[in-house]
Amino acid sequence: VICQRCHNLQFSGTVAEELRPGWTQEPQLSQEAFLNMLQPIRNKPEGAVVIALIDLFDFSGSVLSQLDEIAGTNPVIIAANKADLLPSELTQLRGENWVRRELEYLGIQSLANVGGAVRLISCKTGFGVTSMIAKARELAEKMGGVDVYVVGAANAGKSTLMNRILEKSANYDKNTKKPKVKKDMPKKRAGNANQRRGKITTSPLPGT
Repeated sequence: VICQRCHNLQFSGTVAEELRPGWTQEPQLSQEAFLNMLQPIRNKPEGAVVIALIDLFDFSGSVLSQLDEIAGTNPVIIAANKADLLPSELTQLRGENWVRRELEYLGIQSLANVGGAVRLISCKTGFGVTSMIAKARELAEKMGGVDVYVVGAANAGKSTLMNRILEKSANYDKNTKKPKVKKDMPKKRAGNANQRRGKITTSPLPGT
């Protein structure tokens, strides 16, 4: 059994307008409304740092086509998620270079902004997240302590990434700019309630 959209694509090469990605009759959910909502990022006079989350295994589908419009001239860090699923023989440098080439092919130019970088990460395991946070902090501090924004397509892993960042930040000492030593960290009480407190809800449903 296949859906109507897949059937039409397979047998006639067409798809109804209402079944196209991004289509909506709700003005508040339109592409224009989305861009207007994020417009303040590029217009901030002091600047900002943009972390753009993408899915390595759904690359073209998870790259925001409007990323250049959203970021403007601000530095962009591409956080390439699901790096834990890549073959072990693939080096990090090769992976990052592949991401750069694919972005260039898709016409995304904001990575070339001053300070732009690619980081292979895993929101699930936490791989590469510390390095990415350090890069974002470094850029934000160089720009005078500006805000850092995380953007990404639906179901790219933004909620899981934010929970990882919250976890890493809780263990970060602002004075020494190093991870807190174990004796300074609050004890975790038994039970799920304390462990999940302050976390962003994650869901397998796209956009929820």
